[in-house]
Amino acid sequence: MTYDKLSPFERIRALLPDRLFLGVDTTCLEKNCEEIRVRVNRTVRFTVSGRELKGGIIADEALCADVLEGLSEHSAFSMENELREGFFTARGGCRVGVCGRMYSENQSITRLWNISGFNIRIAREIKGCADGIVNAITAQHGLCLRGLLVLSPPGVGKTTLLRDAARQLSNLGSSVAIADERGELAACYLGVPTMDVGERTDVMDMCPKAEAVKRLVRSMNPNVIVTDEIGSQAEADALMDAMNCGVAALASAHAEDIEHAMLRPHIKRLIESGCFGYCATVKKHADGGRSVKVQAL
Repeated sequence: MTYDKLSPFERIRALLPDRLFLGVDTTCLEKNCEEIRVRVNRTVRFTVSGRELKGGIIADEALCADVLEGLSEHSAFSMENELREGFFTARGGCRVGVCGRMYSENQSITRLWNISGFNIRIAREIKGCADGIVNAITAQHGLCLRGLLVLSPPGVGKTTLLRDAARQLSNLGSSVAIADERGELAACYLGVPTMDVGERTDVMDMCPKAEAVKRLVRSMNPNVIVTDEIGSQAEADALMDAMNCGVAALASAHAEDIEHAMLRPHIKRLIESGCFGYCATVKKHADGGRSVKVQAL
């Protein structure tokens, strides 16, 4: 079976050592596995539909080394800059958080040594999950009218929501550009999206967000720019420039709600400038379900 025909779980499993799944019925992981946790000297654990499933193996340093080799496809050295930040993106768009011993010099982290833990988040498509927000921000002719900011804590589903919104807006007629710095939104492989992000969508991945937004607006003439996790003033400035060029923005940020988001100066400036006409707050419930509340700003 070709890579693009594999399910998200099959894609990540193909990169991981077989012994990681000892004692686990992988059929229950196929559709609903959300996270895989690997910690040295502790049992491997899986999050399935919001519930924890205990694995059948205790991780050791050798297993962690094999996990890194597999997920980096034997090119961990090429991911050194990402590892220094505490995460990298594996093929297929899966975000991999890492922890261990950090080496610092002159109060700056220069390298991650001795990785002792992984949080592997399975990237999935949920088509239709963005129906509510797309209905809110589009006109009858299907073109995006105003920008939207997606808010939630980490791991609740912001990226999945943005991905489906990009797909829907693109298929409705908007020219969409995705600034995919971490490769999570479109999950490009050799530059080609492996996730369905729409017929009229262009993607620039593995490029710093602020620079990618500027380049996409300048070169691809989009109606909508989509990007994940706005975290700096430079990224906010790039979205402001896009808005001044008539491009609507769909973006996300880590926050419980709009009140908490407004405590961050660069997000507050974007909202007050009118870059976002709507906000979508994503909540995760105890049963693993999620809800999305859309409000005008």
